[in-house]
Amino acid sequence: MDYGKILKRAFEITRAHRALWLFGVLLALFGGGSGGGSFNFPSGGGSSGRGAGRGDFPTMPAVSSEMWQMITILIVALICFALIWIILSIILRFVSRAALIGLVQEVEADQTTPTVKRGFSLGAERFWKLLGIALVINIPLMLISLVLILLAALPILLAVLPLINAGRTAPSELIAVAAAGGIGSLALICCVVILLALVGLIIHPFYEFIMRACVINKTGVKDSIRDGYRLVRANLGNVAVLYILAIGIGIGFSILMIPVALLLIAIPAVVGVLVYWLAQSLTPAIITGVVLGIPMLLILIFISGLFRAFESAYWTLGYRAVKG
Repeated sequence: MDYGKILKRAFEITRAHRALWLFGVLLALFGGGSGGGSFNFPSGGGSSGRGAGRGDFPTMPAVSSEMWQMITILIVALICFALIWIILSIILRFVSRAALIGLVQEVEADQTTPTVKRGFSLGAERFWKLLGIALVINIPLMLISLVLILLAALPILLAVLPLINAGRTAPSELIAVAAAGGIGSLALICCVVILLALVGLIIHPFYEFIMRACVINKTGVKDSIRDGYRLVRANLGNVAVLYILAIGIGIGFSILMIPVALLLIAIPAVVGVLVYWLAQSLTPAIITGVVLGIPMLLILIFISGLFRAFESAYWTLGYRAVKG
């Protein structure tokens, strides 16, 4: 197998067909995890007048029914937004995966020019199958991971229960046992995390081939898993080299992106500091930093999307080469 040719062809396809860029960007944007936010309530300072100097806490103002309604509406809106975002992420993630695989397959097999419309058509056609594959593979892994983590946490749980029952009069022996249980659980959890990471590394090439068997061969969930697994098992050497190259390329891309990301982050930060120095005000500095930070973030997402499109094309061409 000519691995250099696969890399070169994947780069050429990604560079020449801009329709792939959109699905790569969508995959980069919706393929990752989601973050959370926190609300920090300011604390009151010192008080003057009656009660000052006696360490009394200030009386919190009463919350009116209208305020509670506003808070409830805000919470419901945030929950609805989070649910919509999760559903949209799942849909666009699998649609984008199917589109990238199917479009590259059609470029190689039929010499057709990929279009965004055709990509969404392929994605919608294979969405439920890819979602089914993900559920069949990931749900058992999640359950096994949960069981292993709970088992790893048993030592600290068993050691802390006697300590809780003893209350404030817990002897030093129980405290030592609880500390030992905590260290043991921490060590076991670290081992479980390493084990799960190794399992993820092993499963990844199988998952890539299973998804391509589903999209390219237009098979169902069960047949795709069977065909992808058998193809990898029958060509372990070639798939291992493909996987090692993919890991190396990913590491190299991450290293190259470090200075790029630092530069793109530094630009709005430096400009914001200059604005603050000139205006002697924090508000225009923050606004300037945010205004400049948004396009910098979009540039990072775009670059990541190009790499995701290249990576998908690389695996699709590798699948075709292995299958012959």
